[in-house]
Amino acid sequence: MEMKSFVAIDLETTGLDFEKDEIIEVALVRFENGVQGESVDYLVKPTSVTLRPFIESLTGISNADLENAEPFAAVAQKIYSFIGDLPIVAHNAMFDSKFLKQTFAKVGISFENHPVWDSLTVSRIAYQDVPNHRLDTLVQELGIERSRAHRALPDAEACGHLFVMALDKIANSDPWLVDALARIARGSDWSLVWGESENASELPQFKLPDVPLENAPVKERAPRVSEFFKEGGLLSTKVENFQVRHNQQDYASVVERNMHKGGLCVLEAPTGSGKSLAYLVSAACKAVSGERVVISTATRALQEQLWSKDIPLVASLFDGKLKAAVLKGRENYLCLRKFEEIVKAPQNLLLSDERDSFMAIVPWVYTTETGDVNECNSFSQGRNRVLWSKMSSSAKSCLGEKCPHFNKCPALAAKRRAMNSNLVLVNHSLFLADMGLDFALLPLYEHIVFDEAHRLPQVSRNAFGRTVSFFALRNIIKTLVPSKGHEVENRDGLVAELEKRIPAEETELHASCVNLTESLTETEKALHRFFMKIGKKLAKQKNNRNGFTYASGIMAEYDADPATFMDQGLNAIKLADGLAASVSANAALAASKKELSGLLSDIAGRMTELSRFLQDFEFVVKAGRDDWAFYMEEPFNPHTIKLHASPLDASAPWKEKFYPWIKSATFTSATLSVQGDLNYFVQKMGMDFPDGKKTPFLRVYSESANKDDRRSVIVAKYLPKPSAPEYNDAVNETLMAVLPEVEENTMVLFTSISAMMKAQAALAPVFAEKNKLLLCQHVDGSLDGLVAMFRKSRGACLLGCQSLWEGVDFPGDALKLLVIPKLPFPNPVDPLVAGVANKMKAEGKNAFKEFFVPEAYMELRQGLGRLIRSEEDSGKVLVLDNRIVTEHYGKSFMRIWNNKQTVVGSIDEVKASLH
Repeated sequence: MEMKSFVAIDLETTGLDFEKDEIIEVALVRFENGVQGESVDYLVKPTSVTLRPFIESLTGISNADLENAEPFAAVAQKIYSFIGDLPIVAHNAMFDSKFLKQTFAKVGISFENHPVWDSLTVSRIAYQDVPNHRLDTLVQELGIERSRAHRALPDAEACGHLFVMALDKIANSDPWLVDALARIARGSDWSLVWGESENASELPQFKLPDVPLENAPVKERAPRVSEFFKEGGLLSTKVENFQVRHNQQDYASVVERNMHKGGLCVLEAPTGSGKSLAYLVSAACKAVSGERVVISTATRALQEQLWSKDIPLVASLFDGKLKAAVLKGRENYLCLRKFEEIVKAPQNLLLSDERDSFMAIVPWVYTTETGDVNECNSFSQGRNRVLWSKMSSSAKSCLGEKCPHFNKCPALAAKRRAMNSNLVLVNHSLFLADMGLDFALLPLYEHIVFDEAHRLPQVSRNAFGRTVSFFALRNIIKTLVPSKGHEVENRDGLVAELEKRIPAEETELHASCVNLTESLTETEKALHRFFMKIGKKLAKQKNNRNGFTYASGIMAEYDADPATFMDQGLNAIKLADGLAASVSANAALAASKKELSGLLSDIAGRMTELSRFLQDFEFVVKAGRDDWAFYMEEPFNPHTIKLHASPLDASAPWKEKFYPWIKSATFTSATLSVQGDLNYFVQKMGMDFPDGKKTPFLRVYSESANKDDRRSVIVAKYLPKPSAPEYNDAVNETLMAVLPEVEENTMVLFTSISAMMKAQAALAPVFAEKNKLLLCQHVDGSLDGLVAMFRKSRGACLLGCQSLWEGVDFPGDALKLLVIPKLPFPNPVDPLVAGVANKMKAEGKNAFKEFFVPEAYMELRQGLGRLIRSEEDSGKVLVLDNRIVTEHYGKSFMRIWNNKQTVVGSIDEVKASLH
């Protein structure tokens, strides 16, 4: 593999929208045989778009800088000539190449088939152990010189050097890797880099260890938890500067007692109170005494903290007697057989846009010892869901003991590790999947602790509900049938690969493959037509509701007949079953049965997914159940429409399947109570047993005494009520007057995207005039990127909604002012909210008092939690919803900050309170 010549390119643009945004800078650097040569850099004047402050801050380019720049049409030919016939290299090349191709096309230059290589892809292959593969990170990790970030020329130079370094590292690695990459890349631009595959290098052995089942851990008598948390106790020997805290001692004792006596327990303890260490010590004591304990979390962040930090600390106190394991859903683990099938036939089993990501995961597969994709920094499961499904473990396509990799199967190894352990760490989704399968996934256990338990009602509703969409079906079908048309030489997918391996003389089997392909294609078309009909019907009654509900079934209310799609889908399943039976019964294929068994199993697995889709589809379109909400999302586009069915009460499976048998369950979080009362959570989770049996033990631990001193709350009384039409304009007027003058980091949490976008439009020019950074969710890039930039900045303002209300930390000076424009009441026109409210009214309950206020209360507590996360944090809260001081229910919310607020009557008073 020889070093290539190329042109490294980097663009700066006015945004990420290929249709609306424009190029404002182009930098090109020529590399000859890996050595940097000539470079050019052009500022480009956009034709219609002005730079947002965010872009000016990110790039350092101002509108004034572009005033005298030439338009793209004037420099296009110079750029095209500089590139010539050389391939271009960019970091995340899909973005730069697509922008460049489209902009060239607008001035009449064709650049469509020009070869493109991505330095992101080769860096993912070469550098598997870096935290992430952003250019900034790689420049720092690899010591690449760069004068400044986010300007085109330094970034292009860094990109070129990174590409050369990564290729050099790959070239000097084992020969099998280059050979495997060449095999995968055949027919793509990458074949110019890797060359032709010799198929000469033998693939290495997998490093996955055999994990045999062991005898159950020996039962030991464990100390009482009081021995750990007392002055001079066991924890003080392991934790530097360990401080005895009465609440932590009491919390651990309550968990210990609950596990000893058995029953349910709901505990609220504030962030930073040491609750995770308290329940882990109690769980460990019970685990080493011979009863398995499960710990379940909602977020990956907490799971990783427990697994990498807290559990090892606690385990060190038990001299090897605590055996812990983490278990994830089966789809998180690699299937070695499926992976080898793809390496064997990448042209048929990979789509063209999947090759880069697949190449990036290859080195990890041969070095991982767990097969857990979450440990692979070079591969994003979230961005490659369909690709990962082609090589992830699945019960639907598992060959079991017939699989050549049965003894090294990562999913089965993870299950065995869990069975060999006395403490198992899982997440809520896996626990609920286990409950849905009558507890067939997790090893038997006696006790469980749910941290982040406030998420359980919503996660339960999602787990027990059903959703169907066009893309969910397409993602199943496009792994089976051709994406490139029906020409035999161009066909891809599992069915095409099966057909390719069947001898040509087996004409009946080939005909069966063609029939199955056509039936699957017709199934997809039938669903598309079904959704089209719904969209046309709805277009006549378009309104502003978030969702479109139906109660009596789709056929009755929207005149869309689901029968055609159901019939087509069932026919495809029948044809697939027939094809599998014919292959198995064919004596002429006896010698290749082993080779075909994997493909047949994968096809059968996909047909099982199709069968499940049909079951969900039938349930969702049939509707007609009073205890469920049936509704549509984005129904005017057949590609984006989703049909939902959600249970109004998600506690029924808990009452039926879980509470009767569990020995002890502890539910804990920092936000479970409403006005200090845990009964709302208890009722949502179905623990309010009418007979009084198994009544849960409840306790709320108070926050630190000085929290009110570290957090001041200001409530604006002068604004209109949120229901008034002039409310949004009045809020934006206050924000425009106040926020640009704030010198510390500010976050504004909205309850709707539309209100946030209007605020962004109003604030952007004011912040630009002050040369201050304004960031907005859904406008300025990915959420992770926004949060990282906000944390690093000072004097910045971040506008957010939904996902920023919880789960994001801004320690220290990263957040000093939190603005809440509107109390986060559930949206009354949301179909699920409306369904719950209507059900409560029918039962004679006060939905506003018993549902809307508690939900808003808990959500507001979550939002306020962004400001104060530790004893060192402090800041101010500005609430622009006057209902807190004008409505009788406002007193409920005041209890969150112990009725210690400053009420202001004008913008000037707001300003005075903030300084």
